[in-house]
Amino acid sequence: MILISESLSLKDIHIENHSELVSLMERIYPPPYKHLWKNNDCSWYLNKCYGISNFKEELKDTNASYYFVINDAITVGILRLVVNQIIKEFPNELTTYIHRIYLSSDVQGKGIGKQLFNWVENVARQNNNKYIWLEAMDTQHQALSFYKKMGYKETSSMSLDFERINEHLSGMLLMSKTL
Repeated sequence: MILISESLSLKDIHIENHSELVSLMERIYPPPYKHLWKNNDCSWYLNKCYGISNFKEELKDTNASYYFVINDAITVGILRLVVNQIIKEFPNELTTYIHRIYLSSDVQGKGIGKQLFNWVENVARQNNNKYIWLEAMDTQHQALSFYKKMGYKETSSMSLDFERINEHLSGMLLMSKTL
C-alpha cells in the first residue's frame, strides 16, 4: 500500500484482483464513456482492456505499476503507469506514461486527481524521466481541462481505429508535461 495522503492510497493490482478490477471498471467506465461506442455498448472495449489475457500481459511489464485508487477506504479508481518509455515525440528522452487513470464520477472534483498527478511527477523524477505523457479522448472536455490545469500541453493527435467506436468521437490527443 502506498500512502499518498491521510485519506488517499494506492494498492497494487495483482492477478488475483482481476475480478475486482473488472467489476470496478464495469461500474466507473460506462457513465462518462459509453457515448463513444456504437449503441452505447462499451463491453467490447472493457473486455479488450480488462479481459484476462490482456490483463496478464500488462502485468508482465516490469516498467509498469498498476494500482487501485483507494479514498477513505473505498476503491474509487485505477492508475497504471509505465516508466522509462521512449516515444517518437521525445526520441532521446525517457518518459513516464500515464497509461490508465480512471476515477469514479462520485469523487471527481475532490482533489484526488491532483494528488495522483503530483505523486506521478515524483515517480517520474525518481526514475529520471524528463516527460510525463498520456492519451485522452478529444471530446472529454472536463478531463482535458484538468490535464491542462495540471500543466499538460497538447503534443499530437490521432484517431482510435476501433470498429465499434463512433467514428466522429474517435479523436485522441497525446498530452505531455516537461519536468
